[in-house]
Amino acid sequence: MPSSSFNHIPLVCHLVCGLGPQSILDVGVGFGKWGHLFRELTDIAAAGEDPPRYRRENWRYRIDGIEAFEPYLTDMHRFLYNNIYVGDMVDVLRTLGKYDVIFMGDVIEHIELDRGKAFLREALEHANKAVIVTTPAYELVQEATCGNEYERHRSLWTSADFREFPRCWMKVVQSKIRVAMLLKEGVPMPPRPSRLKSAVRAMLIRLLGYRRYKRLGLP
Repeated sequence: MPSSSFNHIPLVCHLVCGLGPQSILDVGVGFGKWGHLFRELTDIAAAGEDPPRYRRENWRYRIDGIEAFEPYLTDMHRFLYNNIYVGDMVDVLRTLGKYDVIFMGDVIEHIELDRGKAFLREALEHANKAVIVTTPAYELVQEATCGNEYERHRSLWTSADFREFPRCWMKVVQSKIRVAMLLKEGVPMPPRPSRLKSAVRAMLIRLLGYRRYKRLGLP
């Protein structure tokens, strides 16, 4: 499917925000959910203090995508992403430059394990800060769907597979989705989510209002 579970959205958004990227490559854009979220976390969020940033011509962050199945792409995608490269992700990535963060949302399971590991190593060469991967945490049989042969599942990734890569942080969300972040050398680990901190932040925003909360420089 060109879509995926929603359980891990808060964690992924938290990690991306913690890395503070100026450029993101979304590998396997599908329906475009992550393009919406990444654009909202960057330029649209900045429009609160700088209203012209809401308009596309004033966006400053580069959010590109790779999609193997061109029929998925719509005008919505072309609006959200700066560039969308059509083709097999392994072949396309070799033609691209560097991005602060490379994100792969439920896509790595669509290629064989050995080929996937080689792809992750190449992705790390194209990343300035980190590669973030989400993938099913259990065996999930999926054949070609929506007329797209690329949708077939060809591998199951375990914790051991990701730990072959240095500086790997990992979490399984609700026993469904494995989230792995591969950090580049010298890049600090972004702060991890804390339920207590989130509750305190929500309380302060309710008490102060979001604009005053931001003006005070609170985290």
